[in-house]
Amino acid sequence: MLPNVDLLTETEVVELHGERAGLEAATLRNRATGALSRLDLRHLFLFIGAEPNTAWLEGCLALDSKGYIVTGRNGSEDAGRAMPLTLQTSLPRVFAIGDVRAGSTKRVASAVGEGAAVVAQIHSVLGAATTSA
Repeated sequence: MLPNVDLLTETEVVELHGERAGLEAATLRNRATGALSRLDLRHLFLFIGAEPNTAWLEGCLALDSKGYIVTGRNGSEDAGRAMPLTLQTSLPRVFAIGDVRAGSTKRVASAVGEGAAVVAQIHSVLGAATTSA
């Protein structure tokens, strides 16, 4: 762990304090006890959890043991076809991006980048479909 990082689990941010100069403190609630405390800080990183809501996809797409959607080569059950695109699922022409994807970075910026990348992959698939038709 980094010396300037505190990991607070089961903690809820109730209020942020600061002026135009920036963040100065946060009021926190311990979810187990309900106790409130004020923590002086200048930076805050929130991680709200990572439980994929994919049970409805069981039997439709390949999911890993934790329920994340498998994409790319690991998502392909058909070894005879060309390697699928990195964001394509086990079902051709179905793509997954963001936190729900197995192996994703679980950060907003990464999800935004994957969103931009999947557009190019979809165009590639649609282009191939129209040229082969």
